[in-house]
Amino acid sequence: MQSACWRKKHNRKMSLLSKPLTIWIPTFRRPRQLSRLLNNFDQLGIIDFADVLISDNDPEGPLASAIANGDGDLPLHVRYRCNSANLSAGVNFLRAFECCTTPWLMIVGDDDWFKSGAADQIQDLIASLRDDIAAVKFDSSLFGSQPVCVSSGLGDYVEQLSPRNYPDAFNNLCLISNWLFRTDSYRPYLSSAYLGYSSKISHLFPALQACVRDDAKLMFSHLQPVEHGVSDASWPKAATWFEMVITLASFSGFIDSQNRYALLKLLLHSDWRRNIAKCLRVQHFYGDQILGLDSWRIHVHLALISAGYLQALLLSWPLLLLPYRWWPRSLRNKLGDPGSIERW
Repeated sequence: MQSACWRKKHNRKMSLLSKPLTIWIPTFRRPRQLSRLLNNFDQLGIIDFADVLISDNDPEGPLASAIANGDGDLPLHVRYRCNSANLSAGVNFLRAFECCTTPWLMIVGDDDWFKSGAADQIQDLIASLRDDIAAVKFDSSLFGSQPVCVSSGLGDYVEQLSPRNYPDAFNNLCLISNWLFRTDSYRPYLSSAYLGYSSKISHLFPALQACVRDDAKLMFSHLQPVEHGVSDASWPKAATWFEMVITLASFSGFIDSQNRYALLKLLLHSDWRRNIAKCLRVQHFYGDQILGLDSWRIHVHLALISAGYLQALLLSWPLLLLPYRWWPRSLRNKLGDPGSIERW
């Protein structure tokens, strides 16, 4: 009996070493979605070629308690780790590269899942990739399609986009489940990437560093192996957008000037209607909540960074002077709640 258990553990260890891909699942209090995703892996054969690891951000949650008590009902092929605190998304993404031992890594949200045929698509793609590909960005119909190309950075990619597609293109880059990363290209630049964790897109920075320093490439693929769920979680998109802009525009050490310019170009596009919506949503979040922040100071800071935001601020300032409850009801309905509004 003891030797059989040893052989089982030994075979499992060997199978993990031979697998080309790790799938890292960051989760926080979504047991139903997590269970659906694990069933999806089992049905599609994802577990046959990928090492699956759950990263739980809720150390006091029911899953962590069950695992600690030996009652966790996880499949044998799934590993589990629990963070000692609720890490930010950016830190959790980068932590995946520290724990991964396979050549490739995907970070899959617990409310997403794989489409039929995804296992073969991903395996065939990995087998065909050139050695200089640092990361692959899969396509998605969630925010329109992306141009198919191999790029030496985001500058080349942005040049292929129409300005009217900048907002959707940026949202596409933020879809963490749609990225396939080569871990050897990432590890040398992990420490500097932590400097930009507050941008919410820290998963991009090591690949961009590899493009600049190692002449690596990004591949934008036509494949769509991932289906995206609609999250019912509420989190402040206004604050997130502000953090992205301030981090990219003000901090250094994690991104070069050309890729920084490309990201800010996508974030601070010239669509005046969307920019007015940004002004109103920033005012709603920072002006009507007791956060200890001066919303007008934030507006001025953003206006100094972006001429488009300055134009929108000048057009909308009479409305910004009014309390949110005095804004027209139709406008408030259009803007939505700051925790559930559309991506920007």
